[in-house]
Amino acid sequence: MIDIASRFLDINNFQRAWEKVAENRGCAGTDGETIDSFAHNQTVNIYQLLNAVVNSSYQPLPYKQVVIPKKNGKQRELKIPCVRDRIVQQALLNVLYPLMEEKFLPVSFAYRPNLSYINAVEKIADWRDLGYSWVLDADIVKFFDNIDHHRLLKEVRLYIDNPGILCLIKSWISVGVLTQEGLILPQKGIPQGAVISPILANIYLHEFDEIVIATDLKLVRYADDFLVLSRSQERILTAKLEIINLLDAMGLTINTEKTQITNFERGFRFLGHGFLENAIFPVDANQTKLKSGIEQKQAKKSSKKKLLKNFSYLIK
Repeated sequence: MIDIASRFLDINNFQRAWEKVAENRGCAGTDGETIDSFAHNQTVNIYQLLNAVVNSSYQPLPYKQVVIPKKNGKQRELKIPCVRDRIVQQALLNVLYPLMEEKFLPVSFAYRPNLSYINAVEKIADWRDLGYSWVLDADIVKFFDNIDHHRLLKEVRLYIDNPGILCLIKSWISVGVLTQEGLILPQKGIPQGAVISPILANIYLHEFDEIVIATDLKLVRYADDFLVLSRSQERILTAKLEIINLLDAMGLTINTEKTQITNFERGFRFLGHGFLENAIFPVDANQTKLKSGIEQKQAKKSSKKKLLKNFSYLIK
């Protein structure tokens, strides 16, 4: 338990937060203020923003709804905070990152400094080489939209014992989004597009990580996409039910259409890579040929060789 308020409410921290937000650019929020307009009087604006947070007069504005079309024809909704809200969130993130990096486990690879999906892919190869050949390839239904606010704040409170900061986080996840139909206030979920959301997502799933690795199973998680690995088919079958029950207790649900039990011999796809026996290769997300499960091994050795030739590199 640690009080991080003094590091959070430091003018140098707010200055660094502004520089990071300015570097990332991004569009204006619901108030119409752009990065450039804030920059015209940035010194005064930063001091005023910090004082508002210190005096508890700071109130976040609703998020701006931005809908982005996806390649599969569906849409992804982003909720964009105002520039000032992004700065305050980044200021808190600056002090949260080092604190939580001491707590997060090496099974989690998303939204963390010096880690990427490539590290997750390499870790899968490591477990494969150690005999963990059976895989539960799992996907959570609308993870960000289904995070329970009460449970999230309870988890955050384990690491931050400061009512003011907890109130800030609560305001950011509950302030709502301004749509064409008007203001929508969420009953659950955290906004995709908010600076603070990725670390909150990892905090929410940290207990999940702890429980899984305390068993004989192996876990590789990248945000809400994860693999559970086992040495035997029998164990992975029981693990699936355990994972379903564990997520259910957290208010989350497995996507049955995208979740499967497989192995390296049959093959599967994860984080933009195909895994087939000892080979790992990048795959095009639009190709249906290599969807999760890699179509039952309809390729015998000749066609398998032809398949592998089409990819630019192999790992191990």
